[in-house]
Amino acid sequence: MSGELPPPLRVSAQPRRVKLHRFQWIGLPPLLAVPLLALLGVFGETWTRVDGSGPGLALSVEYATRYRYKQINTLQVRVENTATRTLDTVVVALDSTYAARFSTLVFVPSARAPFEVELVDLEPGEVALVWVELQAERYGRHRGFLEARGSGLPDTVRIPLRTYIFP
Repeated sequence: MSGELPPPLRVSAQPRRVKLHRFQWIGLPPLLAVPLLALLGVFGETWTRVDGSGPGLALSVEYATRYRYKQINTLQVRVENTATRTLDTVVVALDSTYAARFSTLVFVPSARAPFEVELVDLEPGEVALVWVELQAERYGRHRGFLEARGSGLPDTVRIPLRTYIFP
């Protein structure tokens, strides 16, 4: 034994090259872009907070603007009585076309009518919270609104909602 490999086992001294077909070169950038975009957070959840007010009411809504199909998220509503008198009833309502894009809607406090919660005897300066838990049922872009109207108040406060559900 001389310490050398037999000719069929020797590796050639030529440098190795990556050899791909044309379609492989075309598919390589998108294939590499997906993990990079995931690292940058493009496919993750995003949240936003939208504020609105009218005579006697101030609303603040915090909700997920982007998340995945079948994932459960919450829509949190903060309702403040800015009037100088007690409001007997304040109705917080979720747009039915927006709500139809989700399943398993749970309202806290409980909904009295479809997609509507009633807040009773809201004192001046008092803040009430409404939580809506919803599960993404259809993917794509969903638009709608959430509104609040108080008894004896002239206007309704409306907040636009925009959510994108990934497949």
